Amino acid sequence: MLTEPLHRAAVELGRRLGARVPLGLPVEAARATLSRAAVAAASRIVSESGPTATATWWWWIGYAAAWAIAGAATSSVAARPGFPVPLGLGPAAYAGLLVAAAAVLAVVQRWVRERHDDLVARCEGAVVSVATQAGLAEALRAGRREPAFPLPTAWPRPGPQPYGVSHRGAEQLVADWMRHLGASDAEVTRFTGDGGVDVVSAHWIAQVKNLGERTTVPVAQIRELAGVAADDGRRPLFFTSGTYSPGGVAFADRSGMGLFEYHAEGGALRAANGTARAVVEQGLRPPS
Repeated sequence: MLTEPLHRAAVELGRRLGARVPLGLPVEAARATLSRAAVAAASRIVSESGPTATATWWWWIGYAAAWAIAGAATSSVAARPGFPVPLGLGPAAYAGLLVAAAAVLAVVQRWVRERHDDLVARCEGAVVSVATQAGLAEALRAGRREPAFPLPTAWPRPGPQPYGVSHRGAEQLVADWMRHLGASDAEVTRFTGDGGVDVVSAHWIAQVKNLGERTTVPVAQIRELAGVAADDGRRPLFFTSGTYSPGGVAFADRSGMGLFEYHAEGGALRAANGTARAVVEQGLRPPS
């Protein structure tokens, strides 16, 4: 798939990126970090060292020139005395052929462009794969120093848990989701007398309720977490495997709390209100 120059460029990219991965990341987080950075750089590398597009503009120049010559020849023949075909049929037939030929040429040109775009996309995917593998080897190299300008850490999307999760496992699952959404410092914790905060990060606190699918979170628990957040100064998030009542959603919207429903077995996370939808679209960014 990759030419030698493109392969060398991908390996060099991976080594440079690997040297910028923060120390101590789990392998999957390091891989996700490298992959995201490689995706951003792959298009530039392929444009510089990858396949070049076939020039098709000159086809139309040749097409126009050929038909101009054919048209002149047709007019010359049709103008001779005794020519058996009426003069009016010549231009009509010529115009029909012109339209048919243009349609065929346009289809072929589109096919050539799509084939090139597909080849470029496959090359970019191969560059990302090679760069990620080379970068992972560098990131895990013993004795590597902490980078001065580390890459922003990307955490992989939590996978399905076929047998479900325990209450403690649900808290760890939520911490993984928060890391994936951008709060890379999210950690499971246990506080007492604080409204049941289960996961914390620098800018967010979260409560987790591992319930039955049809069990509704009481509005009182949402209000309680909002009160803790007002005291704490960090933004509140609520995660459950159950559901929320309309009153709970309305209160969370007013207080700026994100409500999420997780499905451990399916590896899915659903935003249950507007604040949560914004988080899914934009990530857990530090409050401005």
